[in-house]
Amino acid sequence: MPKAVKIPSKVRNPVQNRSIERKERLIDAAYELVKQKGYSETGIRDIVDAANVSIGTFYAYYKDKYDITFEILKKYGEETYGQLAEAVIAILPAEAKLSEIVYRILLQLKKTAMKNQKLHKEFFLLSLTDKKFGEAVRENEVIRIQIEFQKLISYFKEGKKIKNDPISLILVQRVIDDITTYATFSNLGDKEEKLILETSVMVANYLYKEK
Repeated sequence: MPKAVKIPSKVRNPVQNRSIERKERLIDAAYELVKQKGYSETGIRDIVDAANVSIGTFYAYYKDKYDITFEILKKYGEETYGQLAEAVIAILPAEAKLSEIVYRILLQLKKTAMKNQKLHKEFFLLSLTDKKFGEAVRENEVIRIQIEFQKLISYFKEGKKIKNDPISLILVQRVIDDITTYATFSNLGDKEEKLILETSVMVANYLYKEK
């Protein structure tokens, strides 16, 4: 009978290049497996096998599967928001209105969510049932959307001043995220385009500063 793996009392961060590379392999493997199979169907053994490391290596860095979930969330945030501004700007006309910018943001986020439906749905549900994870999701989204939104605002040339304070951006981010999730998992058919268009106009109107 194999000996039980002793889990360290404190998870350590690697310092040597070889150890860093092992940890990165674990994160990458966990991320790809969760995208393919779902969070609930992915086990620690699956992760270490895919990363080609020992199970002891996993426990050197993480206490359990839940612990590595935050690394998966970070990678998903990078995929969802990391290139958001660049992807949107690439398809915008030179003098885009703010509502069109928001519209393109919604389409790009929905595209990413559709590509990762299983992961998006499980993380959405986990954020509702797990307080710590929910806080991490919101913090990750707020930081990301603020960075990307500032890039997009620098592209905005309509001549009107817009709100870009943290509270306003949090409110906009929540609306955009909720509509993205709703559009991804609801069979709206022809109504989806109208939902996204009207949300874009509503958000743009909110962001215009009053004179």
